[in-house]
Amino acid sequence: MYCVPYYNSVCYYNSDYGVADHENWHGKPFGDKAGSIVKNIEERIAGNVPAPIAESPVEDAPVVSIKNIRLSSVPAYKKGETVATRVAYGTALMKLAQNNSRVIGLDGDTKNSTYSEKIKKVSTDNYIECYIAEQNLVGFAIGAACRDRNVAFRSTFAAFFTRAFDQIRKDAMSQANINCVGSHAGVSIGEDGPSQMALEYLAMFRTIPVCTVFYPSDAVSCERACELAANTRGICFIRTSRPATVVIYNNEALFQVGKAKVVRENPGDKVVLIGVGITMNVILLLCYIYN
Repeated sequence: MYCVPYYNSVCYYNSDYGVADHENWHGKPFGDKAGSIVKNIEERIAGNVPAPIAESPVEDAPVVSIKNIRLSSVPAYKKGETVATRVAYGTALMKLAQNNSRVIGLDGDTKNSTYSEKIKKVSTDNYIECYIAEQNLVGFAIGAACRDRNVAFRSTFAAFFTRAFDQIRKDAMSQANINCVGSHAGVSIGEDGPSQMALEYLAMFRTIPVCTVFYPSDAVSCERACELAANTRGICFIRTSRPATVVIYNNEALFQVGKAKVVRENPGDKVVLIGVGITMNVILLLCYIYN
């Protein structure tokens, strides 16, 4: 049996054992104090020792709903045009907030690059600036989404989420319902240089057992990924790209978590190519060349 003074009710309510308010007890066994402490717990369970009286909390929070959150309108793109998925994310965030005011966007002072600032068009109250402090960004979102009060989308350059891995681990431990959006994925960002290139973070998010990862290939699938993430419990991560990519899906296309879509096929096909994100454009180009 171990004593953590801040959380152990016996230590907190009973100083007779020489544990409460004393130093050097963290992570240590009670030792010869264990017998009397266990006896005290048993007496409390039996009702022989009155528990401290605490005032009941006042429940005055308004009733809200974060269920069935949808885009306010279907994606509106033309096949063949080029749109960066980071731009589509901003559009999707705005549309979700238009349909449900409990959708909020948080950013680490990169809002004009992740396009999370688009949510301000709905209301400035739906946006929270967390500045260049990614641990704060992650922690703030956890609190905002606690008790299902909000659907929180937190965004920054994907590479910067590595600074907050400890907080993301705590997301999972606290069963948080949080969405992360990392832009400027991979080496395709070019102009921004290697310090901004997001590489390790994808493996990082895949180690989180309750995390669902989305990597949309175009603007249509990105908007739908945001919609799916808003309705998927646990931690969701959406990977967006800096360069504009070709729109390959119809605006009415539907997507499901964990289910792939066939983009192109022919009766004589002998090879299956699987791709996501920006690499999908390369695969489609190869199919065009060799067909």
